[in-house]
Amino acid sequence: MDDTPQEPAALTLPPLIRLRVAMQALDPIHLPPFAGSAWRGLLGHGLRQAACVTRARDCDGCLLQAHCVYPRVFEPLPPPGEDGRRFAAPPRPYLLNIDPQAGRDPAAGDSLTLGITLLGEAIRQVPYLIHALQLAGQRGLGRAQARFSVVRLEQETTPGSGTWQPVYEVTHGRFTPLPLAAPQVPAAPDGAVRLRLLTPLRLKRQGALVGPAQFSLRELVFNLYGRLHLLAEHHGDTTGFPEREALLAAAATLTLSDGHLRWHEWTRFSSRQNTLMELGGLLGEGTLSGPGLSSLWPLLWLGQWVHAGKNTTFGLGAYHLAAGPAMP
Repeated sequence: MDDTPQEPAALTLPPLIRLRVAMQALDPIHLPPFAGSAWRGLLGHGLRQAACVTRARDCDGCLLQAHCVYPRVFEPLPPPGEDGRRFAAPPRPYLLNIDPQAGRDPAAGDSLTLGITLLGEAIRQVPYLIHALQLAGQRGLGRAQARFSVVRLEQETTPGSGTWQPVYEVTHGRFTPLPLAAPQVPAAPDGAVRLRLLTPLRLKRQGALVGPAQFSLRELVFNLYGRLHLLAEHHGDTTGFPEREALLAAAATLTLSDGHLRWHEWTRFSSRQNTLMELGGLLGEGTLSGPGLSSLWPLLWLGQWVHAGKNTTFGLGAYHLAAGPAMP
């Protein structure tokens, strides 16, 4: 009897685009050790400034809340139930792609780059995001309010292709998006594949964060499945989505060898909560192998575009699989 896990149903992502914003520092800029939180806060302030017409202090109770660009992208409303009560908020339809190796202290005149992934309805809001970044650049980054200007916006022709084309130039002011193209999942590797965690991966088990000693591939697959299913439910389509138990059974056949995982602590200041927040997670790499790899390959591959774990909007939970087209 063959106990090898069977191929699950086809798995796809919601409509998705990857953008790269090219900017120029107008003042000397000092970025924190991980800049995702700073960029997200600045982008949120800019988008609220660009979209809000009531100038209310918060969105709760606003007549326009269900129609305004800002809450639809940054603070999506939970869907109402049959009795009128609302469930948990849907996953946000965006995340930042942060290069942890990028320089932290660009001088005036230096270039900066910010990666943004948009899903579903948020794809239609790109002009608002461009304007929001322009306003954010005038406001300035960090306590020093270091200014920057938006120079260009590029879109990846197909997610993962590594080919980028300009879709907005500040010199002519027109946004011309490329046609939507879904990520192309390459054939599953015959042998092992290298997994590398690029930014801190924050997984939780029974309310506690998972450290290097507790990490398991089942935990990663469980989290990825939940994230992709929620994204499909709220921003795409769950038709034909594979069964979770089949993927978890496949995960039980995998092993992680040559693993070098470590805990990386990251502290950020939350202006909203007026306190320091600890946002540590796992970094490192290892080799994945086992008979269930081919069944899990689409889930693992597509997860590269939406990240895993908590705080993905900051850019946390990014990872890379060393097979097929190179991920930037």
